[in-house]
Amino acid sequence: MSQSFQTWNKQGTTFHLVPTDKFKTTTVLVTFSAPLEEKTLTSRALLPYIMEKSTAAYPSMKALREPLETLYDAGLYADASKFGEEHVISFQLDVVRGDLVRHETLLEEALDLLEQMIFYPDLTEGGFREQFVKQEKRLHALRISSLYDDKMRFAQQRLLELMAPGEAVSLSSLGTLEALEQITPVSLRDTYRSMVEQDRIDVFVVGHVTQNEMEDALSFLPSHDEKASHYIPAQKQVAGVKRSSETQPIKQGKLHLGYRVSVDPTSVDSIRMQIVNGLFGGFPHSKLFMNVREKESLAYYAASRYAALNSALYVYAGVETKQAERAETIIGEQLKDLKAGQFTDQELTQTKAMLINARRQILDQPGQLIGWLNGSKMRGLTLEDEIHLIETATHEDVVRLAATIELEAVYLLRGEE
Repeated sequence: MSQSFQTWNKQGTTFHLVPTDKFKTTTVLVTFSAPLEEKTLTSRALLPYIMEKSTAAYPSMKALREPLETLYDAGLYADASKFGEEHVISFQLDVVRGDLVRHETLLEEALDLLEQMIFYPDLTEGGFREQFVKQEKRLHALRISSLYDDKMRFAQQRLLELMAPGEAVSLSSLGTLEALEQITPVSLRDTYRSMVEQDRIDVFVVGHVTQNEMEDALSFLPSHDEKASHYIPAQKQVAGVKRSSETQPIKQGKLHLGYRVSVDPTSVDSIRMQIVNGLFGGFPHSKLFMNVREKESLAYYAASRYAALNSALYVYAGVETKQAERAETIIGEQLKDLKAGQFTDQELTQTKAMLINARRQILDQPGQLIGWLNGSKMRGLTLEDEIHLIETATHEDVVRLAATIELEAVYLLRGEE
């Protein structure tokens, strides 16, 4: 299952390459990363939706999609997301390998469209095309408003705000309706220029490509000073448990707990922490699922997620409001048992097997492989390194790391009685 990858920097851009002939496609991801700031977040979140619509050479979605269809239905997408304390704008190209269809210049032709989307946007009106900006602002307002309708996401957002009020990690990745209202075609153009001139650029490529071919094919990327990363928040101490609750006309309450985890996300222990999370609430055989949901019948669902970049672990439970206090108590008991080493060798082995299997499946999907590369770049570990760390983790490692988990915040979205 060995899979090599190469990482290097050239003219300020960091390249990440997985040279392989396993796939029938080549996948290229170009990311622009900047510090996550409230004043720029909404505009940056909207920008990729606008840039997908047209370019200077292809002034409509139809015009832009036509050449993609002639390139064997190549895919070209733009997106925005949070990564730790960074805001990341991404452009992804998926194209069939030219050698398989006897089209030797296929990758170069597809990359020309990627270049057009990133560096030659449709600014014929002095800013982005007003028609597209108005349309996407309406759609983005619906995306932001949908957070309220998705009660699980809403409760998690409230928990993040409770844990880190006013800090980057607590900002919604979509931005706010108030900031969206202020965006104009010209202000969006300024956001674009800032992205191209100021952001850190990373390039990820998975496919039948060499390092020299990759550099030549992406020679259109600008030279710039290498930028430092901003994706790892500072470690924090817990000063008491923060609590908050709200009531809405819903049938099922949402109980969300936030724990601080004193583990450096760049360390090998952050890999082992995934075992702790798996035993606690990450899998169907975990303590939360088996005891809170199945044995005690206190939750419609109960699970946990380890967020290494945030040095946090989150618990989600769908509960009846009158059972929320009891559910919180039982959740706390599960963590206490984990810290005391009360789990079996079979449970540990099963958790390891599921984590290792998930990593092996990464090798079967270019998109997943790039996602793993992006997340693992801060550690510098290979997939084999991570699997070895999981395989060799001991009962004592789990107990040691579980001891670093401390409850920091509890948020309850109550259903009306």
